[in-house]
Amino acid sequence: MKAFDIQGDVVTFTPEFLAVPEVKAIWDRDKTKNKTKAIKELSFIVFYSDERLHNPYTSYSIELREEILRADFLDGSTKPLDEKILAGIRKLKQLLETTSMRLLLSAQVAADKLAGWFKKVNFDLVKEDGKPVYSASELSRNLKDVGNIIKSLKELENQVRKEQEDDNKARGGSEIGMFELPTKRDY
Repeated sequence: MKAFDIQGDVVTFTPEFLAVPEVKAIWDRDKTKNKTKAIKELSFIVFYSDERLHNPYTSYSIELREEILRADFLDGSTKPLDEKILAGIRKLKQLLETTSMRLLLSAQVAADKLAGWFKKVNFDLVKEDGKPVYSASELSRNLKDVGNIIKSLKELENQVRKEQEDDNKARGGSEIGMFELPTKRDY
């Protein structure tokens, strides 16, 4: 199911995408002729929810991504997202998420936590018994593992990318557009 196309400077959503109840609720509440607000809100939802590697916003952390998407699509609003937008995000994430994508996202979160651990290592900190909180051997052991972690993350990213490329092949070998949703076999 394809979500939307951009033709020139016009965004058009597909009937299949608009049939998703959470999406339809946002589309239907915009009573204007051009559906400008609905287009912006649905664009926000798609770019926020889509963790696939071709989404131009996935290079940002989820917090920064939300801030940038709010500026780009919600006029910079800092108000809490309303329930219809939150429901749309939840639904689209469910529709897009594969097992390998879930593993990649979890691994990236864990790698970010490890990076945070490295940032807070301070050899001057000592416990009540006078022993150091962080030992040089512990740091050395973890540093040796970082290369393997990076290699494993890259391999998983490549595997997910290949899965997405395979899903982007249509019948006859033609390419599916950037905002295609996964086929039924993916969920």
